[in-house]
Amino acid sequence: MKVCSFFSDHSHGRSSNFYGNRNRSLLNLLFHGFLLIALGAVSANAQVASVTLQSPGLSGYVTASLTSPIHVQATAEDLDPITGYVVYVDNQNVYRNFSTTVDTWITIPRGPHTLYVKAWDSHSVGSTDTYQINVTGFAPPTPPVNAQRIVNIDANQWTVDNDPGVGGKCNTGKLGSFSSTSDPNTQNVPDVGQHFVLNSQCYYDDTLFYWKYDQDPAQIAAATNFLWDFSFYIPTTTQSNSVQALEFDLFQAVPFGDGVHEFMFGSQCNYPINQWDFWLPNGSGLTWVHSGIPCRFSTGKWHHATYFLQRVTSNGYQETPQTFGPSTDKNTNVRFGTLTIDGQTVYLGGVAWSTIPRPAWGTVLGVQHQLDSAVPGVVLDEYSDRESVTAW
Repeated sequence: MKVCSFFSDHSHGRSSNFYGNRNRSLLNLLFHGFLLIALGAVSANAQVASVTLQSPGLSGYVTASLTSPIHVQATAEDLDPITGYVVYVDNQNVYRNFSTTVDTWITIPRGPHTLYVKAWDSHSVGSTDTYQINVTGFAPPTPPVNAQRIVNIDANQWTVDNDPGVGGKCNTGKLGSFSSTSDPNTQNVPDVGQHFVLNSQCYYDDTLFYWKYDQDPAQIAAATNFLWDFSFYIPTTTQSNSVQALEFDLFQAVPFGDGVHEFMFGSQCNYPINQWDFWLPNGSGLTWVHSGIPCRFSTGKWHHATYFLQRVTSNGYQETPQTFGPSTDKNTNVRFGTLTIDGQTVYLGGVAWSTIPRPAWGTVLGVQHQLDSAVPGVVLDEYSDRESVTAW
């Protein structure tokens, strides 16, 4: 492009006098000033060139049927560095980060929704199209390859907690042996699992069995997604009317500026009313809240459970900072994502606040099972095997 041709000397061979030189100098100054102003305006008003959604594969013309949680991956192109993304569902922020790409799982309920992703650089924003989606079912997510996988929990030391603070009117549980001779179907899972036993001595006899992992505290503290997977077995000798509840919990303790927060993803199968309860807000406190989801388990067979759980901000969306730390981590709440029992996945969706333990804990991640009896003079057994937690 011959920019200077607009300002050429058209004197056709005439000598340039003082006034001609001065005019050309003025024109050159005006041109370069105009060019600098134009370039500055382009830089100041530049937009993120494009934001591309790699997952899920969506079209602007067709409503896509998807399972939840939804795997969202996106990238953006720009002359300036990308500084972060926000994922929107129904025009509400459901995920935010401060990275050059986005790769996350979002848990949303069944039904029609809109979805789009925005990206930012230091001074502008770009967006994908707004897509129409329809959540038709649920399935556990696939963890990223760099997720922290804690396996062989069954082979590690469990603690029997018969402290009165566990609840119940008495506490008399213990660990039993795990062998194929103790129940006909334990031979179907040949690993070295756990056998939880409660010899009920009173109405509402409760015992807690827990396992803690406190290695790699920085990695534990940075985890906001949890996939808890295990198999469990209830013997044929168990009568439904002898069980008050079977409880399954995952917990995490993370340091924040105001202390170490405890996140308790609490769930229990409430046998008398045959439905799942979850540890959720009720008024000013946290308590067991009925979900309406049936839960009594058949005896004499192994069941497979998978929980997907998340830490989120007080506004309900998950946020990934550039670097996790007590002052940058804003995920101070608990979200119950999905629960899968024997291949059937249900959406949970409840959100609760964390608590600050007294005395303060260290950074830790753990799981626990609890047996609660409904009557005295009965023995409750639960076998657990192939238990693992994947965190990222």
